[in-house]
Amino acid sequence: MRPILLPDPPSLSTGVPEIFEQGGAQNVVRRAVVIGNGFPGSENQCIGLVRALGLSENHLLYRVTRPKGGINEWLHWLPVGFHKKLDFILRHIYLYSRLMLGSKQSKYISSVPSENGGNVGLASILEADVKKIVTMARETYEKDGPLVVIACGRDTISIASSIRRLASENVFVVQIQHPRSRLNRFDLVITPRHDYYPLTAEAQEQVPRFMRRWITPREPPADNVVLTTGALHQIDYASLRKAASAWHDEFAALPKPLVVVNIGWPRSNCRYGADLAKQLTDSLLGVLATCGSVRIALSYKTPEKVSRVIFKEFGDNPKVYIWNGQEPDPYMGHLAWGDTFVVTADSVSMISEACSTGKPVYVVGADHCKWKIADFQKSLRERGVVRPFTGFEDMSESWSYPPLNDTAEAATRIRCELAARGWSL
Repeated sequence: MRPILLPDPPSLSTGVPEIFEQGGAQNVVRRAVVIGNGFPGSENQCIGLVRALGLSENHLLYRVTRPKGGINEWLHWLPVGFHKKLDFILRHIYLYSRLMLGSKQSKYISSVPSENGGNVGLASILEADVKKIVTMARETYEKDGPLVVIACGRDTISIASSIRRLASENVFVVQIQHPRSRLNRFDLVITPRHDYYPLTAEAQEQVPRFMRRWITPREPPADNVVLTTGALHQIDYASLRKAASAWHDEFAALPKPLVVVNIGWPRSNCRYGADLAKQLTDSLLGVLATCGSVRIALSYKTPEKVSRVIFKEFGDNPKVYIWNGQEPDPYMGHLAWGDTFVVTADSVSMISEACSTGKPVYVVGADHCKWKIADFQKSLRERGVVRPFTGFEDMSESWSYPPLNDTAEAATRIRCELAARGWSL
């Protein structure tokens, strides 16, 4: 296995106990709060940033939840607070209708279900509550110091911004992904450069003039914006080294080069079907002779029409292993032991993680992408980080590039901002 060279985490040792630095314990950040939305892709970015800050052993995960089931599945476009209030009203109308009509129930109202015998749509998890988090930040400030709050996703915006508004002297609030408006509600916003693609001349030409005022963002990055190339994640030297050890027995004996193929699923800005699967299998057949072994991983959202093509072509090939989705998930083992990666263009996260290894990354299906995702693909190609997968490559030939290091760079910016406030990690 070729060694993976990633930057070591910055040293925090100054020879002086941190409690005596910069004014005492109140100025030392020792803890973090993560506000998630239940989507692994979003929460993974938060946890990755917490790791890069050295706070992985002392953080709490809160989650913004929405009512679920029935009509609620059609209301996810509503703001979370309004959605919950509407759900509250609908549940009471439903209960009232049962009392008044007996066994006769409105089909519309009865579509609102009850989970666990009550508390419609709320899972048994720690609910993100602004008042509780603000109270904790204030009451524990003298003992435990400032609180770093890291949130990601549209549903977390109102929670994170409210925490900063109510406890600005006790917290440092980071919002991952562009909140679309009023960026001054946060201490720092971390978002990929392609989120600003709508401001480019190329993008403006694609949008009718009367609609441009509704396309966000509307202004260039402010001073409190950190631009990344890709998505934040948890992949670093330590996690890869741990995975390499954990998966040693399964991967060490595989013929080299080990080519890992990660397949995602169609998105709104990157649509594809069996046509892309056929393109991928044809290209893999073209390079199979130069591969030692191939491991293919399908996402849990990969359409059946795509996976069917993959299994039909490679299901019985002794050189190819297709992960069937059963635990344990070999994803980290693939990143640690893989020599070369082939990734479908739809997933910013999977591409970002593969590109953090410094190993060859080939992308298939970039021509299916548009808008911001197409801009992301273009930026990686221009930097020499990825290459299109054509089927004519010699997979035994290696090439490299400076690994993407977005998470560590974002953490460094946070340290600088904390230092400007007189706080330290």
